[in-house]
Amino acid sequence: MLDIFHGASGASVADACKGKLIYEGEKKVKSAVIDSRKVSDGDLFVAIAGERTDGHLYLTSAAEKGAAAVLTERIPEDLSPFENNGCSVILCENTSLSLACLSAEHKKECDVLTVGVTGSVGKTTTRQFIAVVLCAKFPTHKTEGNFNNALGLPLTLLGIREEHKAAVIEMGMSARGEISFLTKLTRPDIGVITVIGSSHIEHLGSREGIRDAKLEIRDGMTDDGILVLNGDEPLLSGIENAVYVSLHNKECPYRAENIRNDGDGMIFDAITPDGVITDCRIPTLGEHTVLDAMYAVTVGKLAGLTDSEIKLGLSSFVGVGMRQNIVKHNGITFINDYYNASPESIKASLSVTKGLTKDIGGRTVAVIGNVMELGDRTEELHRSVGKYVSDIGVDLLFTFGNDAAYIADEAIKNGFDSESVFVFTDITDEKPILATVKEKLIENDCVLIKASHGIDMGRIAKILLEN
Repeated sequence: MLDIFHGASGASVADACKGKLIYEGEKKVKSAVIDSRKVSDGDLFVAIAGERTDGHLYLTSAAEKGAAAVLTERIPEDLSPFENNGCSVILCENTSLSLACLSAEHKKECDVLTVGVTGSVGKTTTRQFIAVVLCAKFPTHKTEGNFNNALGLPLTLLGIREEHKAAVIEMGMSARGEISFLTKLTRPDIGVITVIGSSHIEHLGSREGIRDAKLEIRDGMTDDGILVLNGDEPLLSGIENAVYVSLHNKECPYRAENIRNDGDGMIFDAITPDGVITDCRIPTLGEHTVLDAMYAVTVGKLAGLTDSEIKLGLSSFVGVGMRQNIVKHNGITFINDYYNASPESIKASLSVTKGLTKDIGGRTVAVIGNVMELGDRTEELHRSVGKYVSDIGVDLLFTFGNDAAYIADEAIKNGFDSESVFVFTDITDEKPILATVKEKLIENDCVLIKASHGIDMGRIAKILLEN
């Protein structure tokens, strides 16, 4: 039987991942890695042939670093380094799929309340909120970083330990079938879909297509699993046996009311079937983050937490990476929110920026780059952001990239002052936009920096914050 908790033999790992044991060493497998640089004692090193390098080149190195086993699609010509280091060698047809099989077998051994989270917008923030709420009662494991795909999610599952009583697993996707695959590995007891946006519409054709891909989370849920959905999204209405969460729909059993901003975060009352949890406080800004928090309230209630445990968890929230990272530098407030973007998340971030501007008393400045994977709706959806820029009253607009230029054009068409718009189309050279932004900014400005991750807006934020 596979027993990652206490160390699994090479033979049991080979059996679980549907591989063939070529050599069995004496070391026991306790975890798995796909990066040879991170190999340590007790690891299974999974050799992945990637775009930049091939993990098979580092099999011997992994054994010498203390790997307990290696998973490979090719038998090494020389087995002596593995024999000398007590490292098992396991052969399979596809290391990625074998890693997935291994993680699924390990998950079967784990007695944990499992929450799966997906959505076009807000899934990482929601995952964090759910995790901190569950942590108020249970030792909780969660997805870290961007380990939410076909390679990262199995590694996340293999990180579940015997002491964990809950796990919050984020699931990302860009095409049909991906969520189905991930949820069958995860087997969630609770599935959460945050928002149906426009991300990956290039591959899925429509928001309805995106919804259907997200609803694949049901494919792997436990027989008595509970689906938690956005009650403000018409495309998700009427799903049988779903639990709905809302900011605006009064018919939803879980909803937020009396939402206000205290300058350092949001405060709201959480309406639940058991009553009202008053004055919930979260250290994030923007009404959209209240919805993320309400998913955590809902999961907390479904998991049997008390109101005080839920409030404690919400107040303990810590953001992730480059998401809504608010920094003050030389009298200017920067909202560095450039981990990823969709038209919907840009609009939400612009609303947050506008709210901060009112508190500070300065100008609202938007530095926005291309949004990727929008397909034949690229122009339309960028233009929708441009109209929003004009509607909410941004003071200065900088765009970075050919597609982002549509934002500038549409803003001007809707009455935005053309002299307050600065367009830069060459994303290979950040120097022109940097020079102009630095020249135009003044004290008390509130600056949003946002784009798809592939545009690398971090290089702009980094230099602005160094000077």
